[in-house]
Order: sequence, then structure tokens, then C-alpha cells
Amino acid sequence: MSANVRSTTKPPSPGATRSTAEMRELTNYRLSERIGQEELATVYRGVHLTLDRPVEVHLLRRTDWISSSRFQLAARLAARLSHPSILQVIDAGHDEHYGDYIVTPQIESQPLSGVLAAGPIDPLLALRITSQVGAALDYLHDQGIYHRDVRPENILVTPQGVAYLTNFSLAHSPDTPDLSKLDEADFLTPYSAPEQTLTGKVRRESDLYSLGAVLYHALSGQVPPAPGQALRSLAERDAALGGVDRILRKLMAVEPNQRFTSAEQVTTVLRQALRRQIDSSTDDMEESRWEAIAEWLENPVESVIGEMLDHEFQSKSRARADALHRSGAIRRVLDRWSRQAPLKLRKTAFGQLIQPEQIVSYNLYAYELKVYYETRTTPQTREHVHKGGTLNPSAAEPELWTIAVPETDTFSEAPAEPIVIPGSQKVVGCTECNGSTFIPCKSCGTKGVIEKTRRVKDADGTNKTETYSENCPTCRGYGKIPCPRCEGTGQMLQEKVFTWSRHGRVFFNEDDVAPYQKLAVQTQLQEVFRREIDAFEARWYQIAPLKEMLEAAINGGGQDARLIATELIIRGVPLTEVDYKLKEKSHSLALIGFKDEVRGDLALYDLERITLYVMVGVMFLTLLIMFFIH
Repeated sequence: MSANVRSTTKPPSPGATRSTAEMRELTNYRLSERIGQEELATVYRGVHLTLDRPVEVHLLRRTDWISSSRFQLAARLAARLSHPSILQVIDAGHDEHYGDYIVTPQIESQPLSGVLAAGPIDPLLALRITSQVGAALDYLHDQGIYHRDVRPENILVTPQGVAYLTNFSLAHSPDTPDLSKLDEADFLTPYSAPEQTLTGKVRRESDLYSLGAVLYHALSGQVPPAPGQALRSLAERDAALGGVDRILRKLMAVEPNQRFTSAEQVTTVLRQALRRQIDSSTDDMEESRWEAIAEWLENPVESVIGEMLDHEFQSKSRARADALHRSGAIRRVLDRWSRQAPLKLRKTAFGQLIQPEQIVSYNLYAYELKVYYETRTTPQTREHVHKGGTLNPSAAEPELWTIAVPETDTFSEAPAEPIVIPGSQKVVGCTECNGSTFIPCKSCGTKGVIEKTRRVKDADGTNKTETYSENCPTCRGYGKIPCPRCEGTGQMLQEKVFTWSRHGRVFFNEDDVAPYQKLAVQTQLQEVFRREIDAFEARWYQIAPLKEMLEAAINGGGQDARLIATELIIRGVPLTEVDYKLKEKSHSLALIGFKDEVRGDLALYDLERITLYVMVGVMFLTLLIMFFIH
């Protein structure tokens, strides 16, 4: 079926607009009023003439072959599928007067896009819709079918909250027609996964991205941003939705292998995140009897290079998570933590006071990137005195970055030094003396002599000034001197040189960590990976913090520099986050590292006892001051 956009935002083609009087009978069906318009079809209410069954008839309103192929694909696929959350196709065919048509049951519903036009919906309704559409997607994927167009316009919702997935006109299946001629504008929407094309590899993760985009729109009331852009936190609108933010970030990750692998997983973690709303609901829902479920989240680093990380660390962190996820384990850890506090500043038996709602364990990583740059400046021409020797002129000047330079250790620095480009040397005439080896003597003006004066006495004893000449001391009477530039050789050695050097930089980044966790995380990080890497290899760019570092490193060497060596060091620490209730208020805490250091807000501490200690301290200081005054 085509997209269920039951509105008149797109005017139908002239051939598709017919009055009710004209729309009397279609093969086996009587049509009545028009109720909507879809991407490919116009929708009418109708009745099956033999069975007197109310139906909806979708008439193809486009005449091009691609639209016709898509329309027929939607009919074939939907007709052979059987799932409670997929709108059934009960008939299809071709009428000589009206063309291709599809028949579906008449359901009191509206597209989810119409519901969302009024703003965000209730989280429990969003959960129900996501659960139903997700189940339909898992069913499709098990059949080797990929929807490729999951968006609010293609989801029908009844007043009772029942959801139906529709529109298989872009779906991929073994008998999918060639849709490569289709314009991107016809198949790419704000809900499409970044990797989605009609000719590339199809994968279930693309549909799951779209499911996440629909969920984001349903809970935020906003169309999702472009892939890779930050999602606005749902907690800004409703603090109770903070747990859903993490789910959406994973669902809508840019890299497919960082997303969930099934819609069932999505529904499970979404139910955990919305357990508070489920419990407070007055509906008699099965979810109200759920227990808090612990979950292990795989870090994207582990998805990309898990086999390269320290196996002992991974094994220990999983064993730690398994131990903490067991019934009562969190309570026991927190009770032990309570007893260890000096002066009993922590709440007594804290583990028994709380009601855990969600327990999530994962590994958190910090990244250190050591990079070394080699700088080769633009070649410059220089000249100096030619003192003989054999020259080896080259037929062609070598490319700058192919020229041999001094050997150094891979990860070491080297000070700047000039390097002569091989084959660039040649002997040229001195421009100062024009090759004559001499230049005019400036002291005597080429005369060879200079005039001086001296005081002498005449015969009568009077003093007078006498002028006389003597050889120029600079040129010794020759009127010229050897050219100082070429040292009297008449020729210069001309060559091209560049300045070569090596220097290093260090970049740091880390996974997102709450400020109150940061110090404990940094003190417990341990090395899990160290090796030289290719900074341009695609796999490293699948890890978001590392991608940021590499992009900065590649452009961070300065002008005329190239990145020549990269060493990556990864340090990790296991972390368990616990969402819990204390006196009907929601809080979060974290158990960090293999020491299970507890970090959280003031709810962890006995504020009354702390206040008492402060008051006693103030009184003691007051008495002490008064004692010394008197």
C-alpha cells in the first residue's frame, strides 16, 4: 500500500479527482466519499457488493511505471503477510476505468503523523505503538523483508491505541522491482537511516533507526534532526524520560553496528525505562507486574575492536556485572558501603532503603592518541659559493615527500634542519660580478689610488695643507677586488632546499561521564589497548570519541605537515548505573570500577547527622573563642 497520509496537502492529479456522483462502482465494490490522499493513491470508503462489507479502496493516482511498480509491490507483499500489526490487504486488481486499486479493511484510525500534529503523546501510548510496530518489523525481517519507509505517515493508530504498519511500496524483498530510478526525495525522509539507499545493502538496523526516529518524534513532538546531530534530551521536557535518551542515542547511532539488532530488544529496554510510568498507570496492563531488569550495554568500542581489547579486562568486567545483576546484590553492596563510612555520615543500611528500578552495566573508556607529524616546507632556492666537486643533475626533480630524510625512531622528535633536494644543484654565474670574478673597488672608484691630505711647512715656516695620492689599501692599486659573493670564482652553486622536522602531539578524549563520576573513573582506569594504528583506517571512525580525535589530529600538524605515526592507548573502567526510588523520589547512583566505588547525590548521606555534627562543631569553636577572649 502507499503511504497513509490522509490529508489534502498534495493535490491529486487531474485524473484522480472525481466527484462522488461519478464514483459509483469499481469491480465488485461501490465507492462513496473520499476520505484521504496518500503518496501514491486516493482513498475512498467503499462496500463490497456481494459481502456488504465496509472497506477502504486505494486508487493509484500516478501513471508512471515506477509508481505503478511500487503500488503493485505494496499489494503483493501486504497480501501475503499475516501479522496483527500489519494492515491487511484483502483484495487488489485493475479496473478498466479507474486503473490499479488496493482494498483494505475499514478501520477507525488516523495516521500517527496526524496524532503528532497536536504535539508529543503520552509515553505509554508511545510504548504501545513502538512495541506493536517493532513486532511487525521483527516479523518482516524474519521473512527477509525490509520496510525502508517507517515514518509516522505509514503508521495507523486507532482510538484504542492499536497500531498498524502500512505502505510497503519501498520495501525490499526477493521480488522487489528495480527502484534505482526513483528520486531521493521520494524515498529519503527525516526518519531514514543515514546509510539507506535503494541500491545498496539492506539491513534491519536501518528500519530500527527509523523506528527510533518515530519514537523520538512521538515523545519530543519534534521531527528528528539530521543523522549525527545531537538529539534534544527528553529529560528537558519530562525528567521521567531521562532513561529513554540513552535508548534513542543507541537506536539512532550513525553507524548501523552500534544500534540494537532487533525491535524486541528495543521494546524490552524501553519498558524498563518507562517502568515508573507503567506502575503509576491506572490501566490493567501486564507491564505493571514487571520486575526491575538488569542490562548489559556493549560499548561501541567493543563492537568495533572487541577482539583487540584486553581479554582479561573484558572477562572481569562481565563477571562483575553478572554478580551485581543478581537478586539482592546491589542492596548488599550498598549496605556494606554504608557501614564503612567514618562517623556514620552515610545512611544506615542504605541498600534496604531503596527500590532499584533499573540496573545498567557497561564499560567506559578513555582515549589517548599520540601522533607524530613530519614537516617539509615548500622548497626554496638558495645559492652559495661553488667549491668544486661532482654534481649529479636529475632529469626530473623528485616529489617532495619521496625524498629521503634522516632516519629516526617512529615515535621521536627531530629539530628543524635544511635538506637539499637531490639533483637540484647546478652551477650558475655570479650575479654580483657577472662571472668576471672581480667587482669595482668602491673605496677608490676603480682608480687604484686614493687622495689624502697632510699638513706641511713651507720654506718660510708657514703651515699649509698638501694633497697627495697613494695606492688604495682595499684593492692595492688594482681598482678592483675579488667578488665577495662568489669569493672570486665567478660562479655559484644553486640548489633547492626544504626544512625538515618532526614533532609530536597528544590528544585526549573519553566516553560521556557524569561530573560526579569523573574523579572515581579517572583513578580506576586501566590500560586495555596500546598499539600503532593507521589513522585513516575506516574502523576507527566508527568510535565517536576517537573519530573526533583523529579528525583533529589529521588537521593539527600545521602548515606543510603530514601525520606519519599514530599510537592509540585505550583505558577502561567498568561502571554500573542504578536508577532507584527513595521515599517516592527518583535518584541515580553509580558503582565505579572493580572497587565498586559509590557515587551519587546527597540522598546517599545522613543529612540530619551531618547537620548535627556541624552544629556541635560550631558550638565547640564558639566556646573555644570565648575561652581565649576571657
